[in-house]
Amino acid sequence: MFKALKTDFLNLPKADRNWLTIWSLIYITFLTIDAVYVNFWGSSVLKYIGIFLCIIYAYQKSSNDVPLILALLFTFLADTILVWTKWEVFGVFCFCFAQFMHLIRHGLIQPKNIGIFTLLVTVFFIYATTQSIPAIYAITAVYAVMLVTNVVLSINRYNKNKKDIHARYGMYGFLAFIACDICVGTRHLILDGALPATALPLVAYLVWVFYYPSQVLIANSSSKTQTDTKLQKAKD
Repeated sequence: MFKALKTDFLNLPKADRNWLTIWSLIYITFLTIDAVYVNFWGSSVLKYIGIFLCIIYAYQKSSNDVPLILALLFTFLADTILVWTKWEVFGVFCFCFAQFMHLIRHGLIQPKNIGIFTLLVTVFFIYATTQSIPAIYAITAVYAVMLVTNVVLSINRYNKNKKDIHARYGMYGFLAFIACDICVGTRHLILDGALPATALPLVAYLVWVFYYPSQVLIANSSSKTQTDTKLQKAKD
């Protein structure tokens, strides 16, 4: 894996290396802040900026991959809600729509089905809450199924063509994504008293260790890059 990543780095265009430098500096800085100054507001600002830059990059590099850009926008909206408000349920709803966009990218769902998807999620959510299931658990269950599906689809995409650098980034990105959410789930179990509280600081720290790289990798996972499009037109 690391050999492949090294090769990918050496083959990156200069512009992408500059982006990687910016992402790395943001990543190292906020991880350092989180380790030394817990709950310092500057760390949240850096994380927020870092996720927003993923959208800028994707739009610049893969503007014709609309589902990817929408997925990153929904992710950014979810982060905005979860970082700056206490509306967890709405934040996870936004994450569900981000995963829906990734399912479109993976070819499992057609864009025209978004209305049906919204209706089904809403009906399930209402039914679950009437059964005394906490709202956050109900919507998280929907999100978890969608995320696991995207992880499987990203692995399948990679296995079909292991030389596809974008497929490799996508697979690593979704694996990091699910690792992050395992940490998030563990954190909630600790807060609910199901697991020892001593593990909370480490688990909370690991959330962003995995989450930020996942978004950077996913932002680089589109096969519909401007460069690839230009090369295809040249061949035609």
